[in-house]
Amino acid sequence: MSTNMNNIFNFGRNLPEPFDTMASKKVKVTSKYGSGTEATINCTMIKAVHAVCRCMSGAGEGAVGLIDHRSVAEYKSSVEESAYHLAVYDRSKGMALASVYNKDTETMENYTMNPKGRDGAAVIMAMMPFLMEDEEFAEQYERYYEQYQKGYPDFDAAKESMAVLCDNAYRRIKDETCSAHLKLDVDASGNLMRVSNAQLDSGAFTPVSVTAGEFTIFAKTGPATIKKAGILVEKEDFEGRYVMQGRTLNAVEESLVPEIPDWYIIPPEVVEICRHAKETTGKSMQMRNFLLRGPAGTGKMLDSAEG
Repeated sequence: MSTNMNNIFNFGRNLPEPFDTMASKKVKVTSKYGSGTEATINCTMIKAVHAVCRCMSGAGEGAVGLIDHRSVAEYKSSVEESAYHLAVYDRSKGMALASVYNKDTETMENYTMNPKGRDGAAVIMAMMPFLMEDEEFAEQYERYYEQYQKGYPDFDAAKESMAVLCDNAYRRIKDETCSAHLKLDVDASGNLMRVSNAQLDSGAFTPVSVTAGEFTIFAKTGPATIKKAGILVEKEDFEGRYVMQGRTLNAVEESLVPEIPDWYIIPPEVVEICRHAKETTGKSMQMRNFLLRGPAGTGKMLDSAEG
């Protein structure tokens, strides 16, 4: 099957908030897979990313999760009260299935993914677990999610992160020679095979893990499990305890030292990093670089900034 990229990423659609006031869809950044100097923001990626953000924050209905080499998504329509876009992505075959499901009547409609039909956000949302496997994509998603949660205090930063996300996904899907290529076959018609009621009833697409949100149609899974700190570190027991002596900071350096907000939960991992940094100060091998690992949305960037 040939792949029609215009059906997957249609750059003619209007951008949703908060990008709808941008004078140009082009941003002077690019992903590591791009060959140019700018990326183009597109509607499909924004809507897919926002859907995952809403699921992760609990602000909206829908979910995304994994079966095996396949992933599934329930994308809640913003314009149709009872409509959910159901999507299944098979990574090994590059195949996408999708239907528009009416939760009230339990009926299915065809999902056509082209410039005159659906924008494909549900399919991209279903691909998110595999898109997130790429380090650049996961890092930029975390940065964007932080801006999203706080109401975009730095819109330029949010815009750049979204542009990299758009470019990263576009290059990885389009370029078969890309080291992080994700195959997705969508022909010129944009008609996708349907997710049927029989498949729902049989549990053929029941997810075994939930990446974000809470499934109610493919399965009744309950919300995604979010791990919380097992040890509560009080702010007064942490702040000022791990000062690294050596030199006096100048005014510019002082301004870069963040203040810990009262709402911030200090993970024990941050305390451990600070302890190691302090204990090795002045020794032959000072510990100053630390690698934080974990799935997107777990606070790696925030921890490193506050730590």
